[in-house]
Amino acid sequence: MSRTVDLGELLETRPLGRFHAVVAVLGFLALMIDGLDNNAGTVSAPSILRALGGDHAAMGHVFGAGSAGALLGSFLFGYVADRWGRRIGIIASVLCYSVPTLFSAWASSLDQLMVLRFLCGMGVAGVVPNTIALLTETAPRRYRASFVMLTLIGIAAGNSTAGQVAAWLIPSYGWSIVFEVAGVAGVALSALLYVTLPESIRHLAVAEPDGPKLRRLVTRLAPDLEITADTHFFLQQPKREGVALRQLFAGEQRIATPLLWIGYFTEALTFMTLLSWMSVFLVTAGLTQTQAAFTFSYAAMGGICAILVMSRLLDRFGPMALMASAILAIISVSLMGTNGLAHEFLVATAILAIAFCTCTHNALNGTVGLFYPTAIRGKGVGYATGMGRLGLIVGPVVAGMLLSAKLPLQEIMYIVAAPYVVVGLSCWALGRLYQRRFVAGAGIETAEAEPSKIAAHPIATR
Repeated sequence: MSRTVDLGELLETRPLGRFHAVVAVLGFLALMIDGLDNNAGTVSAPSILRALGGDHAAMGHVFGAGSAGALLGSFLFGYVADRWGRRIGIIASVLCYSVPTLFSAWASSLDQLMVLRFLCGMGVAGVVPNTIALLTETAPRRYRASFVMLTLIGIAAGNSTAGQVAAWLIPSYGWSIVFEVAGVAGVALSALLYVTLPESIRHLAVAEPDGPKLRRLVTRLAPDLEITADTHFFLQQPKREGVALRQLFAGEQRIATPLLWIGYFTEALTFMTLLSWMSVFLVTAGLTQTQAAFTFSYAAMGGICAILVMSRLLDRFGPMALMASAILAIISVSLMGTNGLAHEFLVATAILAIAFCTCTHNALNGTVGLFYPTAIRGKGVGYATGMGRLGLIVGPVVAGMLLSAKLPLQEIMYIVAAPYVVVGLSCWALGRLYQRRFVAGAGIETAEAEPSKIAAHPIATR
């Protein structure tokens, strides 16, 4: 007698196990090296300006070039993930950011560094949405938001590592050592991912329903499940018509997508600008390069602590929980520019600012995948994070111009903090939508469609 297995139900209710641990650890590593590569320029910026010349505005264009590449990479690798799989998307993204970062160590001008950071930015932007998609599609419903968010700690860990590498090695080896460490680590990681990273079961169920990979992965996920030659799988998927961009605005996505885009864009204006210029802000306020690098590292560690607190709140309250971290971030960032602030308090406010911004950023990443079904999740997450990259193009460039214009640091920090007001409002609206769609217990694939519009796709296995 043939047996039918509902893959959606299996993934939604499966207890956390070895398969989940492998995906989480590898996702953590990909995001950690992502954070290290992405912030190699951030923690090295004061030394780069001294070594290569140029002013703050020119360095702002270097940051902006990386952001422009990230904008392109979000869309490009979102397509790659939906077309060829999350696994290939992640591996290709890691290689894309690692090789240019390694070559950046030998850049002899800001113009060369600008081109290389553009290429690196493409890969950096590709890793995040693809990893979010893979984690969202792998985690059980009960732990989904915290599973994604806790793995996203890898970004904060990479940020912290970048600060430690800069603080300990730049005084002896110069700014290029940070890029060398980050590039080599990324190339080695891509080889590890190629050997060990599994594909998304949900993606395979949609893209290769008759392939042997699906059977092998289901066996890895549920080794206690008896799978015979006449076992059949199916995955409920809402029917989708038209091009991907139109699909992002179909049904309740017409509400979620604009809110996510607005939230990501305004969130990046503050958080990514703060990350890009943090070392320069701190040096401008009176710290040394080494003190600024250590502060950046400790701030990233503070972000990890904030994420741990937020992860379970996010599972319980959804995006509504982000309002608290956004408000605290506004207060902390604003205080950073206070005139005459003692170094100890400057360090403390910087740590709090990065911690709360990191928490808000990761929590937004932890929920975005919930608003899209498998067939368009890579594109949905890619376009949303792409809006964040668009904000990253604007924010650091404007901040560089403000620094070059000698605007008081206090005024600059007020400007940097202001977009988080919009972030808080967007998260409130997303939280209302989340409660209406998910608190009632709707599955990840069916929350946005009426049952009558859902088609079951039988998957025959041999």
